[in-house]
Amino acid sequence: MTDRHKWSWLVALLLAGACDAKAPAPEGGATAATQLSPRPAAKAKDRVAGRQPARVDPGRYTSIDPASCRLIEQNIEEGGYSRHACGGLGGYKLEISESDLRQDVVVIAPDGRRSELGMSSIVAKGAFNSLGKTAEWRGAAASPTALIVRLNVARGAEPTRPDISNLVVARLATPPCIVAVVPPGPEQNAVARRIADGRPPGCIGG
Repeated sequence: MTDRHKWSWLVALLLAGACDAKAPAPEGGATAATQLSPRPAAKAKDRVAGRQPARVDPGRYTSIDPASCRLIEQNIEEGGYSRHACGGLGGYKLEISESDLRQDVVVIAPDGRRSELGMSSIVAKGAFNSLGKTAEWRGAAASPTALIVRLNVARGAEPTRPDISNLVVARLATPPCIVAVVPPGPEQNAVARRIADGRPPGCIGG
């Protein structure tokens, strides 16, 4: 065998060994195929022209804390009576009233019509109560369809026990009114939102 043939034979053996060698796995033990695998393809129902996966309404919030609203009227001598004007959404405004440690909400529609929700009578049944500090608006920002507020109700003859923290759902369609009271419990917020986002039930009477 000539020297030229020997060198050709040696190079061929080296190339064959390189092809049989296994590539090292990337750091961490995962293979390159695992690290570079493409994202799963969208489901067929989501590939329909223009269709996007449904989004959960995150809700929009405004303050109903009297400290951050505008004082309209106040009379300390008459059971601590006061009225505060608070901002809203989509042309709606809210007015918070308080008298003798009981609070209520007045919904003011974009056309100026006023609707008192009757929190103290319908939800608290006359017991001492206090509103939470925020209102949650459901539906489109330009035209909300429902409102959720928290009302803490005293336990009457048991003042040392914690208040009952209810979520009150009100529809905004004419006439605005309370349609559901969600008591404390698992998934309280989710239950109130499902009611607000669905077809609202009828108004709750006093």
